[in-house]
Order: sequence, then C-alpha cells, then structure tokens
Amino acid sequence: MKVLVSGAMAYDRILNFEGAFKDSILPDKIHALNISFFAPEMRESFGGTAGNIAYSLALLGETPILLSNVGSDFSEYDAWLKENAIPLSTLARDTGVKTAVATILTDRHNNQLAAFYPGPMTKPYPLEIPDGDFAIVTAGNPEDVRDMPAKFKARNIRYMFDPAQTIPVLSGEDIKNGIMGAEIVISNDYELSLIKEKTGWNESDILANAKVLVTTFGEKGSRIQTKEDMVEVPAAKAHDASDPTGAGDAYRAGFIAAYTKGLPLKTAGQLGAIVACYTVETHGTQTHHFTFDELEKRYQENFNEPLPF
Repeated sequence: MKVLVSGAMAYDRILNFEGAFKDSILPDKIHALNISFFAPEMRESFGGTAGNIAYSLALLGETPILLSNVGSDFSEYDAWLKENAIPLSTLARDTGVKTAVATILTDRHNNQLAAFYPGPMTKPYPLEIPDGDFAIVTAGNPEDVRDMPAKFKARNIRYMFDPAQTIPVLSGEDIKNGIMGAEIVISNDYELSLIKEKTGWNESDILANAKVLVTTFGEKGSRIQTKEDMVEVPAAKAHDASDPTGAGDAYRAGFIAAYTKGLPLKTAGQLGAIVACYTVETHGTQTHHFTFDELEKRYQENFNEPLPF
C-alpha cells in the first residue's frame, strides 16, 4: 500500500547525558538559564519524522512515499533509503542549503532536550502531490502541516494528522482545520493538552470532527478513542530500553500498517507498540530491524494472541 508521508527528513545527532536534567536545573533560576551538560557519548544517524516513519513502514512491507525537502548533503541518506527500497523521486532537493539537523540530548530518565536546524524545510514542499492510499501529516514545515490536510482531502486520500512539534507555531484554526476530516488524530498526552488549549476543543469535540483519536503515554501505553468506544493498549516489553528517540514515529508506522488493512483498533495499537519496542532497543531512529517471523513472535509474547497480519 502506498502511504504518503509528509514531514521532516533530517540527520540526527544524539547525545547521552549520564545524569538527570532535574538535578542540574534550579527551578527558581529558570528565567536566567545558562547551563552545560557533559555528554560523553554521541551518535549520528538518519532521522526526521518522515524518514523514521517511512523506514518502519518499509520494514512492515508498505510503500512509503516521502513528501519532504532535502539539502545538498543528502547523498548518504539517499543511499540508505535506496537500500531499504524507499522511493526517492518525490523528494524535493534544494542544493543551496544543508539537510535539516536535529540535535537531541537525553538524560538517564529518557527526558530529552532538542534543537532543530530546518535547512530546506523553511520552505513548503513544492512538488505535486502524487496518488496514494493513505497519508500522514507529521511535524515538518509549518505551512505543510497547515496545508497538506486540505490537499489530501481534495484528493480523497484518508490521512493521519500528527502536528507534534509544530503545534506551538500553528494557530488554533490551523489545528482545527487539520483535525476536521482526518481519519486519525494522533499525539502524545502533552501534545494533546496543547491541542486542547489552542483549539478550545476537548476529546469529544475532536471526535466530532475526526474518526479516531490516538494518545500515546510512553511506557504507559496508548489510548485509542472513537465516538463509540475506547481501547487502552499497554506498552510492549522492551528487552533493553536503550534510546526512546523515534519510538513515537515507529508506533505511528505500526498503527498505520494495521489500520489500513482494516484490522481492529486494538490490533493497530498493539502493532504500534511492538514496532516502537524495537526502536527503543537500539540507539538511533532507523537502526532497528525485524523479520515478519520475529514480529509475529514478539506480538504473541506480549499480547497472548496471534498477529492477524
């Protein structure tokens, strides 16, 4: 199935701080924050919301179509995408700037601080929208997050709306327009609070305008709501939780892969949890791998039922 993925393509620079942020930040001095963290470990990898989601979709046998801007230094990432059978033709190339870079600092409790250089993402995606069976609008250029929902609706392409890190720069009306007509609205619990604050809507209002509302809670699992029902899905058990970066993107890929096959919402959430589990067991957001046999075994172990995939 062709899944259009609108969002960021970036190189990730991930640093690990061995302490806890809370021990280094004085709450009464937050207004004059001037602090440095010693991070003895650093890794660089392929990332970006769109790239991460596309990678896991490809592992699941889907065909992700990237609607993203990339820069002059993208050749190494090109080779990686090609190696993983992810099409390159829909990437918009800007040779005048470097590809976006995300620098992420993680403490021992998996809290994160991040800085993002947008590079070519300061401009909206300039190419024509191709045909697709489903789409996801995730964090990237704010104009794209604002405008892509209308473009997908005009093409009768069902989509998941995932404004994520762009929520602070979107207006309440922008967010409402993205929700209205969405097949799925997804966020973590903090982002949902921001969405509710900016729109003035509660969960019932969101579900009056979108079919499904998914809220993720990290190690506490996820909640999936419709007008008629609510499903709570526990997190899958990680063998070794090394790095939480990209877990949400992996969850989205798993959810979409199951949902677009017409499987129950509970199954979609459980598959999302399993794919996310693989991600947190490796350092980086596109370093995990699994076969379908491994996926089925892990699913059975966690949820005591076969994966109907």
